Amino acid sequence: MLTLEPSTCIVRPLGSRADAVLGRRRRMRLWLLLVLSFFWATAVGARLYSLQISDYSLWQDWALKQHIGKVSVASERGPIFDRYGQMLAVSVPAGSVYVRPPKIKDRNAVVLALSETLSMPKGEIERKLNSPQPFVWIKRQIPRVNAEKVANLNLSGVDYLIEARRYYPYNEIASSVIGKVGIDGNGLSGVEMAFDRHLRGPDFNRRVTRDALGNIIQGASGNVEDFDLPKGASLTLTIDSSLQAILSEELEAGRKSAIAKAAMGVVLDADNGDILAMAQAPALNFNFVKVSSKADLHNLVVETVFEPGSIMKPVVAAAAIDLGLMSPGEVINCEGGRYRFGRHTIKDVHPYNLLTLSDVVVRSSNIGMTKVGMRLGRERLYRSLKAFGFGDGVRLRLPGETSGILRNSKNWAAVDVATHAFGQGVAVTPLQMARATAVIANGGKLPELRLVVEGAPKSAQQIISPATAAKVKEMMVRVVEDVHGTGKRAAIEGVLVGGKTGTAQKTKEGVKGYAGGLYVASFVGFVEGQSLGVPQNLVAIISIDEPHSGTIYGGTLAAPVFKRVMQRSLHLLSTSPKPKTPSFADRSRKGDEAEGFVFTSYQE
Repeated sequence: MLTLEPSTCIVRPLGSRADAVLGRRRRMRLWLLLVLSFFWATAVGARLYSLQISDYSLWQDWALKQHIGKVSVASERGPIFDRYGQMLAVSVPAGSVYVRPPKIKDRNAVVLALSETLSMPKGEIERKLNSPQPFVWIKRQIPRVNAEKVANLNLSGVDYLIEARRYYPYNEIASSVIGKVGIDGNGLSGVEMAFDRHLRGPDFNRRVTRDALGNIIQGASGNVEDFDLPKGASLTLTIDSSLQAILSEELEAGRKSAIAKAAMGVVLDADNGDILAMAQAPALNFNFVKVSSKADLHNLVVETVFEPGSIMKPVVAAAAIDLGLMSPGEVINCEGGRYRFGRHTIKDVHPYNLLTLSDVVVRSSNIGMTKVGMRLGRERLYRSLKAFGFGDGVRLRLPGETSGILRNSKNWAAVDVATHAFGQGVAVTPLQMARATAVIANGGKLPELRLVVEGAPKSAQQIISPATAAKVKEMMVRVVEDVHGTGKRAAIEGVLVGGKTGTAQKTKEGVKGYAGGLYVASFVGFVEGQSLGVPQNLVAIISIDEPHSGTIYGGTLAAPVFKRVMQRSLHLLSTSPKPKTPSFADRSRKGDEAEGFVFTSYQE
């Protein structure tokens, strides 16, 4: 029989060695966790202290830069005045309407309302609303009353900002001289560009709110009280606004009468070189007309170069007389109207035989002037033309100003002595030609031309003697008064008038030779208004570019315009030398761009 003994159970105590090791590990992990938690809490606390207390300003500025942005708007440019303080250009408050497409609730209602209020095509507004940008300009620099009409519609996502817009009280008059300002307040042409830094106020930005991606989502309010833009410095021109208006009007009338491409002119004070008027036709009114090309911004009086033709003859005659090479009464053989010069034949429109130097100028003989040029010779003729200011700029600082074309005499061909003497082969600007004529009108001094009033006028340089100037001046008077003179249509009863006519064929662009059928008809001259109580000696040039009215001559086309300009100017200067600036209501035109701009507050 098998006997089973009971099994023995061994029970190990809890405080064994393995359990002790396990317990130590757990305690170490707990302490490590506690230490890490302490350091983490300390770091978080230090960071919070930095963000909220010690570096609060720094982090606040950083946050603002991320969420608050700026939109550049046009600042208020300084005004431009004429010589009598009449305002030619001024900045006025305007409204610029914008939308936030994501905020728009009823797109169709917004399109319809903005189209009616702003007189914009619906399609244009819809394209702007479809922009992926959260901030879109709808129409900038409109009359503030129109912008307020938009605000009063209470359209969700639509508002406006106040910025400055340039306004020209005289409309297109002097527009080529004053120039144009761009939508962002930068000068694009004329005086506005040449003196942009002087006229511009400091850059101005409005605060806007940005989203997390940096996109503009909200702009500042457009309340009237917000219009406090920085302002630029003012500028005073030598222009007489009333004479400027006369010149502009008569140039346009002359251009239309001649069926011409363009007309240009300038009026100077012959004694001190002040530019009293400078204009071109047709002219653009930058208050209303949008610029379609760079050509719209050109100032033809300073940028155009053309061969002067016969209006150069008094200058060459003055050089020969002043150097003692000829006298006004010296007889010149004009060869019956045809003269062989090397391989070239010089011709006169009207054939002459023997003429005095004075009659050569009066009757405008090319052959006679060829022989004057031969007497001067290449070097003396070149130096004389340079002395009268040809080949050098007049330094008005206007954009596009050119110095004309006067090649160094070392590069002249033999025939250039002849052609330069009667105004071909050399190119001038209207300003250069007017200044050269001022030398003859004022007693022989070359004036420094001035457009901006900056201190006293600079002293003029004596380049020919007063006696020479008087002799040539008499020749130019005979051009207008003599029965054989070519400038009889410039005569003004009771006033001493002198001048010279010129008709020059235009050169081809980019290649040598002359363009068939294209001419510039000019008249340059002076008037003495002392008999009417006008102290200034006035000089003016009128040039008609590419006439197509059946005649091409300066005596027929340009001289009558000169007469009307000077006749009206002398009458004005002798009766009312300081005209008033027209109010906006007097000169404004219909259209949504004109409506609402109030000029009288700025005038006050």
